[in-house]
Amino acid sequence: MAIDLEEKKSHGTDYFPFECYGAQAESNRFIVDYHWHRQIEIICVDQGELVLMVEGETHVGQAGDIFFINPGQVHQLVLEQNNSSYFSFVFEPDWLDFKQADYVQDALLNPLKKTLGFPLKVTSEQTCHQILLRDIRSIKQIYVMQPDCYRLMIKILLYKMLLMLETNQLFVPVTPAATVTHSLTTIRIRELTDYIAAHYQERISLEQGAEIMHMSPKYFSSFFVKTFLVSFTQYINHYRVDQACVLLKTTDLPIMEIAFETGFENFSYFIRKFKEIRGCTPKEYRKQRAPIAGEASQAIVGGTGEEFRKIQAVLEEI
Repeated sequence: MAIDLEEKKSHGTDYFPFECYGAQAESNRFIVDYHWHRQIEIICVDQGELVLMVEGETHVGQAGDIFFINPGQVHQLVLEQNNSSYFSFVFEPDWLDFKQADYVQDALLNPLKKTLGFPLKVTSEQTCHQILLRDIRSIKQIYVMQPDCYRLMIKILLYKMLLMLETNQLFVPVTPAATVTHSLTTIRIRELTDYIAAHYQERISLEQGAEIMHMSPKYFSSFFVKTFLVSFTQYINHYRVDQACVLLKTTDLPIMEIAFETGFENFSYFIRKFKEIRGCTPKEYRKQRAPIAGEASQAIVGGTGEEFRKIQAVLEEI
C-alpha cells in the first residue's frame, strides 16, 4: 500500500501562520525527503547548490535562485555540497486573503488557491529577480529580529512579491490542490527512499530497487541517475556514510564496528568510500567535527545588530 506523503505539521500559529526554516550542508549531506503540504513554500538558495525534485523531476538551483512550491506539489530538497545552504518560508494561502472581496481578491488571490500557481523557479534571467531576492532576504531578516509590527512588514513584502510576479506575468496555470493526484512514480520514489532508510544496514541490490519501482533493472538504473543525479550504488553509499558520521560524532563505537553497523561489508571499502565522500578518514572526521546538533535543520531564530540595521533600511523602502 502506498504511503501518505502529506506533511501534516503546522507552521507558525493560528494568528501568524508563517514560519521560516533554514539548513546548511556542512559535513553531512542534508535531505528533506519527498512530501507535500497544503501551504505555499518559497525557497531561496543562499549558498552553493540545491537539488530540488518536484513531482519526480529534478531541478538544480545555484546561489540566489528562487523556487516556489505550490500547495499539493510533492517535492524533495537535497544539499550535497559542503557549505551549501538555503532558507525557506512556509505559509497558508488563506493568510493573504482580504476579509472583504475586491478586485485583487477575485482576480488574483482566489485564483491562486484554485487555478493559478507560482512559477517553479525564478533566476537572474528574469527582470524582477533582484527585487524578489532582496524582498525575500528582507523577510528573513525581519523574521529573525521580530521588531514591532514584524507580522505586518512580512505580509506587506509578500504582497509586494505578488505584485512583481503579476506584473511580469510569471504566474502559471495549475491543478487545484484539493484535486491533485500524485503520480504512482512519485509515490514509489518515496517508498524507495524509505526502504533504503529502513534497510541500509542490510545488502540492497539494484534488482530490489527496480522491483520497488516496478521497472526493469536496466531502466531503473538510468531512471535513478536522471532523478537523483547519482547512481543507485552511490546514493546508498552516501546514505551509509551519512549514518556513519552520526555514529562517529555521537558514540564512542570503534570505527570498524561503525562500518559494519552502517551496512558496509568490507572495512577497507568503507574507509575508501568515506574519504572519497567526506574528504577525510573516519578517524579525522571524529576529531574535527562539531556535535551533530549544530547541523540540524531548524526554524530560524536570533539576530544581530547588523541585521537590525538592514531591517531599518527595509522599513524605509516599504
